[in-house]
Amino acid sequence: MKIRFDATGRRRSDQDGGMKVRYGPARRVAFRLRWYLILLLVASPVLYFLYTLVNDAISTEVPALVWYPQHQLLAEVPGFVESIAVEPWDRVTRGEEVVRQHSPQLERRGRQIEQDLERLRERVALSGQEQGADLERRIELLQQSLDEFRAQERRLERLIDRGAAGRGELLPVRAERARVEERLAELEGNLARVPRGDAVESWPDSLQLRHDDLLGERAEVRQESRQLVKTADLDGVVTEILVEPGQFVAVGTPLLRYSGTRLRVVAYVEPRHLERRLEPGREVSLILPDGERRRAAVTATVGAADRLPAAFRSGLGGGESAVPVIVEPVSELPEIWRVDRLPLRVKF
Repeated sequence: MKIRFDATGRRRSDQDGGMKVRYGPARRVAFRLRWYLILLLVASPVLYFLYTLVNDAISTEVPALVWYPQHQLLAEVPGFVESIAVEPWDRVTRGEEVVRQHSPQLERRGRQIEQDLERLRERVALSGQEQGADLERRIELLQQSLDEFRAQERRLERLIDRGAAGRGELLPVRAERARVEERLAELEGNLARVPRGDAVESWPDSLQLRHDDLLGERAEVRQESRQLVKTADLDGVVTEILVEPGQFVAVGTPLLRYSGTRLRVVAYVEPRHLERRLEPGREVSLILPDGERRRAAVTATVGAADRLPAAFRSGLGGGESAVPVIVEPVSELPEIWRVDRLPLRVKF
């Protein structure tokens, strides 16, 4: 057998055994691309590992949630819910009435205090009338005695002028007149200090103390009555109503929940990234659901590791933990993305 080696024919891709083949070049290119593809598939895990390693050394992308601080409106006094002025997802402003309560107990206490105050005034007024009448009678008697002593004193002075009486007879009359005048002035002072229902300062000390106690109780009742009208502590959005009209609520019972208007972004970072990446004030990129990137800054870490939220767990194990990190956007987010619990991405 004679073997012939001819390299010239092998160099021509359009000939095979001396015959011209039109699809030869395309076929050889297809074989070459197939080998490149196989090589790429075999090397892809290594390339992905290298890419992940380099990217992790340069930057880290972590899941995050838009979070509005939640607030609860608590009942400060016991009573029945009379009306609810808002619905879930209504916007409220600070000072706006949201819930009104009704307390029969407070109303009874208020009426009882007013009745006690009125009875106390009537008691003082009646006592003052009795004392005033008695003093007026005594003053009237003393006034009559004083008039008699003055008349007697004038008669004695006339007799002394005529020489029919001596000065010694006039001195006892004058002394008795002075004593009556002093007693009369004392009774008139007592009459001016007689307690009157409309002048508390004129009341006896014991009644003034009782009056002050009743006024203090009335002020407490009025303060608690004002607390029956619940208003929003700050601007926000009502997220959940926890009571119904007619329901009795005790002190500290949550009436409704609402979120504030100042949002925060909470990023969940693996503990291994904390030391080298999360200094306060560090600038980060906030990746919105539509892919837009916004500048943000790290403000603080919560300081305690916790499990990832359910939306971010892989489902392969229960040990996934992360440290919540508070991120503040440099500029306000568009209104469409200002949604509580909206998932985002944060790139460090």
